[in-house]
Amino acid sequence: MPLSHVDAAVSEAFRTIGQEWALLTAGNEKAFNAMTISWGSLGFVWQRPIVTVMVRPQRYTHEFMEKSDLFTVSFYQNQRKALNVMGSKSGRDTDKVALSGLTPRFLDGAVTFGEAYLSVVARTLYKTRMTPAGLTEPALDETFYPKKDHHSIYMAEIVDIVTA
Repeated sequence: MPLSHVDAAVSEAFRTIGQEWALLTAGNEKAFNAMTISWGSLGFVWQRPIVTVMVRPQRYTHEFMEKSDLFTVSFYQNQRKALNVMGSKSGRDTDKVALSGLTPRFLDGAVTFGEAYLSVVARTLYKTRMTPAGLTEPALDETFYPKKDHHSIYMAEIVDIVTA
């Protein structure tokens, strides 16, 4: 899939993900959840453009990631307050979308938000659970997983990129 029409937007999104966060959204028009992320990667695997995201098993979004093939990673400007709500409240018991003020935008089988300047639509090709044995530095396990709640890792083909 040629992605050249959005090179600048993609470059900016992944340059700033660690500082500005992004939203990972899984589910569909009937039921979905979103959470902030600041970890992720882009690349090519199996001769396809891939996005990789990680979700801890206790996150409500994890349930949707396990049920859905499609998810979105969306990027925002000047929405730190809304993203903070999306990352600090649980969708299990709170309508955090309403609290955030973001507007759900339904794509063909996926969900993003109208305020996003860029939404990457992805279809999961591979998922696995991180294990302590796979970490080559024990300090990483001690630092990032004191509760032993290792991330699930989702590698997904980028099937569309939607710009504002």
